[in-house]
Amino acid sequence: SLAGVSLAIGAFLAGLLVSESDYAEHALSEILPLQTLFTAAFFLSVGMLLDPAFLWDNLGLVLAVAAAVLVLKAALAAASARALGSPLGVALAVGLTLAQIGEFSFVLALAGAEVGLLPGGVGSGSQILIAVTVVLMLATPGLVAFGPRLAAVGRRVEDALDAGAAEGGGHGHGVDLEDHTVVVGYGLAGRRLGRVLGEAGIPYAVNDLNPQSLREAREAGAPTVYGDAGREPVLRGLGVDRAKLMVVAISDGAATRRVVAVARHLNPTLQIVVRTRFVAEVEPLHDLGADVVVPEELETTVRLFSHVLGAYLVPKDEIERQAALVRQDDYGVLRGSIQEAHLMVLQGLDEEGLHTRAVAVRDGAPAAGRTLAELGLRQRHGLTVMAVRRGRETVGNPAGDFQTEPGDRLVMVATADQFAAAADLFRTPTPAGEPVGAGV
Repeated sequence: SLAGVSLAIGAFLAGLLVSESDYAEHALSEILPLQTLFTAAFFLSVGMLLDPAFLWDNLGLVLAVAAAVLVLKAALAAASARALGSPLGVALAVGLTLAQIGEFSFVLALAGAEVGLLPGGVGSGSQILIAVTVVLMLATPGLVAFGPRLAAVGRRVEDALDAGAAEGGGHGHGVDLEDHTVVVGYGLAGRRLGRVLGEAGIPYAVNDLNPQSLREAREAGAPTVYGDAGREPVLRGLGVDRAKLMVVAISDGAATRRVVAVARHLNPTLQIVVRTRFVAEVEPLHDLGADVVVPEELETTVRLFSHVLGAYLVPKDEIERQAALVRQDDYGVLRGSIQEAHLMVLQGLDEEGLHTRAVAVRDGAPAAGRTLAELGLRQRHGLTVMAVRRGRETVGNPAGDFQTEPGDRLVMVATADQFAAAADLFRTPTPAGEPVGAGV
C-alpha cells in the first residue's frame, strides 16, 4: 500500500517473497486447495465472458493477435530461460509452453483500464483479450505436446554447434587426461569426492551447469567443462572415452538417465557410479548401463569414494578405515566439519590400479558369446585379461578357449588408448535412426 501498488500486484509480490522463504512448502500446501478452486473459476469465467459472435466476426484479427502474443511471449520466456543458463532445447520448450495468456494478464488489463488503457487501444479491447485468451487456451495442449520435439531440435542444433566449434578448435576447453574420473555434478557429494580424489592423487575432471560450482572446482585444481553432460560433445570434452570411471552425482533423475545412456555408448569400458535419491531408480539405471547405483543422500559420498578408490586398487582396509572416519558422529564430516586433511590422505595408489578396469560384457555386444582367442584381446588390442567374474565365481588367468557370456566382467589391464580402441567390442548396437539416449 505504501508503495502505491494495487492489491493484486501486492499479493503477487508477497507471493514471490514467501516462495523464497523457509515457509514456502508449508504455504504451498495450505494454498493448493484454493488454487484448484480458483483455477476452475478462472477458466469458467473466461469462457462465460467470451462473445462467440465477436470471435466469428473478428476471427482474422483475433488469430493475428494470438499469433503475435504466441511469438512474443515464447521469445521472451525462451530468452529468459537461456539467460538463466538453461540449455537451448529446454529454453525453447519453456518458451513454447508459457506462451499463453495467464491469469495475471487480466489483472494488468484491469489496472490499465482504470487509467484509460485498453488492449489494442480500441473499445472492444476487452473482447479481443478474452478471445485471444480462449484461442491460446485451446492451443496450449498442442503446444505442450510439441514442446519435447522442439527441445530435441534445440539439443541437436546445440550439439551441432558444439561439435563444429570442437572440430574448428573454437573453444579448446576439453580436458587432457586419461584413466581419470569424471565427476558430473559438483554439489555436496561432488565436492567431497573431489577432495578425496585430489588427496589420493587420482586425476579427475568436473562437469556442472552451475558456473559458481565450476569456479570452486577450478580453484581446487580440477579441470572443468561446462554444459549438459547428457550431450555427446560435453562428454567428449570431459575425455569420457579415455576415462576409467564416471560418477554422476546430480539430483535430476531424467538428466541422470540420459547421462548414463550416452556415456555408456561412448565408452563401454567405463565404470559408471550413480547417485540417486530413490530406490525405484536403481534397476532402470542398471539397465541403462550404470555399474553401481548408490541411493540415499548421506551415504552417497561414503560409497562413492569407496567404489572409486576400490576401482584404483587402493587397499580395502584403507578404504574401510576412511569410511569409518567419515561415518563417525552421524556424518559430521559430510556436514562440513572436515578440519584435518590427513583424514582423506589415502595410500596404496599405484600404476597398476590406474590401468586396471572391470569391463561388463553386455547382451548384444560383439564380445558376448565368443572365446578370448576369437576376440584376440591381447594380440590385436593389447588388453590383458587378468580374471573373469561370473556371478559369484572368479576365473583367474582364463585360457584362450574361455567363452564369454552376457553379464561377465572382464578384469583387464591396458592403457586408456587401448581401451578406447577396443570399445566397439563391448558397445551394444543402437537401433538405426534412433539417437543415443532416446526415450530416456
